[in-house]
Amino acid sequence: MIDLKDAALFLRICETGNLTRAAQLSDVSPSTLSRTLTKLEKDLNVRLCYRDQKGIVITKAGRLFERFAKDSLRNFNLLKRSLAQDIAPVSGNIKIYCSVSASYIFIPRLLSELRLIHPDLEISLETGDPANALNFLNHDGIDFVIAPKPAVIDDSIDSVDLISFPLAMIAPRTPAYPLKGYDGDNVTLSAVPMVLPERGKLRTDIEDYFRAHHARICVYSQVAGHEAIVNLVALGFGLAIVPRVIVDLSPFKNDVVILNRPDLPCFDVALCNLKARSQEPCIKAIYQLARTIAPTFASDLRSRRISGL
Repeated sequence: MIDLKDAALFLRICETGNLTRAAQLSDVSPSTLSRTLTKLEKDLNVRLCYRDQKGIVITKAGRLFERFAKDSLRNFNLLKRSLAQDIAPVSGNIKIYCSVSASYIFIPRLLSELRLIHPDLEISLETGDPANALNFLNHDGIDFVIAPKPAVIDDSIDSVDLISFPLAMIAPRTPAYPLKGYDGDNVTLSAVPMVLPERGKLRTDIEDYFRAHHARICVYSQVAGHEAIVNLVALGFGLAIVPRVIVDLSPFKNDVVILNRPDLPCFDVALCNLKARSQEPCIKAIYQLARTIAPTFASDLRSRRISGL
């Protein structure tokens, strides 16, 4: 018999492609997650994934089970809501601040699930630079933010881990002129011009990466918003490090190339709200919904990319 909690853990494995990272996001030990995976494979009598030093590769059977797990978790949540006849309906408006890319990735799923579970609760959006997102929780009218999750999050904030994206180093496919320190996959970190975010978690991650390689950053330009970084690289002004999904969603994705940098970290994104408001019915409803569907965001995004998002 398949346990829904085990199914949710498997979805985390599909999302991250890394057993250790999936265990961290699921708040279990890697050994516990490994035993869960072994148990699932034994119960289903199939190999769900292959593990090696580079990470995890999901098999065809694993992808089928991934779809089953996603549908099962969604249906179970709907059943719980249907059985809770004594719970008063939640109504009102929730405003979420996020980047343009986050609005493409997360909001459609939140809205579709919300219509089924809380049809009288509405979501409105404000988009902007993700580097500033957490600060907007203190602004009037902003109830939630979808933001890069810092290594240490403030005690005043509740968060739901939504997805973990790999970071990618990108270069112009056809540079308008030679770029110092760049020759195909050969990159001299201390010499190559870099397009950087002005501030925020991504900026910190990039600085940490260069520091770990004992390299200084040669800054060509600093911009607000991750999407604009891809645009400048596509135009040939320098290299950059951005979440891979930003490249996948960019209209300039065919004008950049992704370089082989396997040691780049992942980039975690979370839905955040103020703890002081956590018991408000509207806030509680969105928070609980996000926790339920969070393990399915990676597979949902993958299917939408395949279908041409």
